[in-house]
Order: sequence, then structure tokens, then C-alpha cells
Amino acid sequence: MSSIDSLKEARRGIGVTCKCGKSARITARGQSLCYECFDEDMGYVLDPVRYANHRMRERIREFEQMRHASIRMLD
Repeated sequence: MSSIDSLKEARRGIGVTCKCGKSARITARGQSLCYECFDEDMGYVLDPVRYANHRMRERIREFEQMRHASIRMLD
């Protein structure tokens, strides 16, 4: 297959897989993504408030894990 054929397939979304292995349906910012990964990775575009809340909860969880790990090291 030539690079032109693969470029046409990428534009149509045929044979292109997402990073999770599913069939890619959306190309955004140079990434070919399935709908689920698009929601996770590019969700801030469609719903910035929900994305910010979700990200804030993730960061708090990460800080809590680091805090618990440092407390365990001191014991």
C-alpha cells in the first residue's frame, strides 16, 4: 500500500486504530481517537467545567497517594 493510500484511509478512518486498540473515528490535534478516548483526552474542548472538575479530583487523589506513601516511609 502506498503512503497516499494510507493517507486516504486515515482521512476516512478506515484501518486506523486508536491508542487503546479500538477503531479510530475522530482525528483531533494530530491524534486518531475512538469516541471514548476523545471524551477522555479532548473532553476539555466540549465541556471544560466537567473536565476541570474531573482533573481536580484526579490530582487530589494523586496527592493523597503521595502523602500516604511518605507517611509509610516514615513509619
